Amino acid sequence: MKALEIRTEPAQKPQLGRADWLRAAIACLMDEGIEAVQITRLATAIGASRGSFYWHFKSRQELLDGLLDEWFAVNGQRIKEVMSKADSLDQGILSFFAIWTNPAHFNAALEQAVRDWARLDDRVLAKVRSEDASRVAVITTLFERSGYAPQDADVRARVLYFAQVGYFAMNPDEAEKDRMSRLENYFFAFTGRELDEDLSASFRRDLEAFC
Repeated sequence: MKALEIRTEPAQKPQLGRADWLRAAIACLMDEGIEAVQITRLATAIGASRGSFYWHFKSRQELLDGLLDEWFAVNGQRIKEVMSKADSLDQGILSFFAIWTNPAHFNAALEQAVRDWARLDDRVLAKVRSEDASRVAVITTLFERSGYAPQDADVRARVLYFAQVGYFAMNPDEAEKDRMSRLENYFFAFTGRELDEDLSASFRRDLEAFC
């Protein structure tokens, strides 16, 4: 009977890819800010060499561009997609609330980290402002489809969006049950209309369904 071949050399580490570097960079950005996103630090964090980094990225700037691309994909795309397809104002705004509070669809820590970064980099600030304008435009269109005059729709969209951004920037100590108890009041403040009772009940039962 032939003996089993026993390998004496250490097992090789799984090969790291571009996504691994981006995940490490995002974690570093959220925890310590953009100045901490350095190649050597990231290499140490994921157990790789600087040479591995340059296999996937030409420069640190390309990595930073990748960070912004991830932010667009993770935090902007879903909001705009769902709100643009909403059947009603009620459904659209409830979806906006649901997505923003669901880590599977929106990374609030990444959102704040990118906005902090934008305060230090005019190029990033321009991209953030462009994305903000794009999100506000989708919300404005939702209001217009629901019968609001263009200027009224624009102002209400801005109030809704800026309130949401500011709310999470403040990181308030508000339990979900307390926030949910104010749902109808928030909706009326933003729209001047009463929230549909059936949709309100559905929202409370299953937030994920609105994402």
